[in-house]
Amino acid sequence: LCEDKAKSIATIISNNEATNVMKDHTYDELFTIEKDNDGNITMIKSNMIPINGIISDVAVKIQNSINDRGKENIKITVSKLLSGRGPGIPIKISSIGNVETDLRSEFSAQGINQTLHRVYLQVDCEVSVLTPYNTISEKVSNQVLLIENVIVGKIPNTYYNLDGIDSSNVLDIIE
Repeated sequence: LCEDKAKSIATIISNNEATNVMKDHTYDELFTIEKDNDGNITMIKSNMIPINGIISDVAVKIQNSINDRGKENIKITVSKLLSGRGPGIPIKISSIGNVETDLRSEFSAQGINQTLHRVYLQVDCEVSVLTPYNTISEKVSNQVLLIENVIVGKIPNTYYNLDGIDSSNVLDIIE
């Protein structure tokens, strides 16, 4: 129960803090889409200063929130007989180690001329549960979607979908 409670708290905090930080930022602030003279997209450039600021800000806020929650006493009832009712055992949740964050960017095709760009923040933190009898440590990993954008490109003159084609059925294309 303590491990599940620690995971739950860390996951909720990381989602909330990432959402709060991202309220003040837009896709255009974090990424610059460069186009050629004909309006075709040639490059997506990351603006690292605001991105690094977000990564740092989220990590600090998560660490502070977990530390604040660690000052709370949480009571868990462990009696199966009483179905979660009755006296609770006081526990204290505190963080140990550091909150680690890692930014991940992903592009996926969304049709013949659209690409979905998603940016995730991987949050890893170690949470320790202090009980009257034991200390339980749990590593919590959470991936938070920070921002996404659909990039629309030029419609190609021809399109070939070669998914599922391998050496055994490649001649089927010719026929």
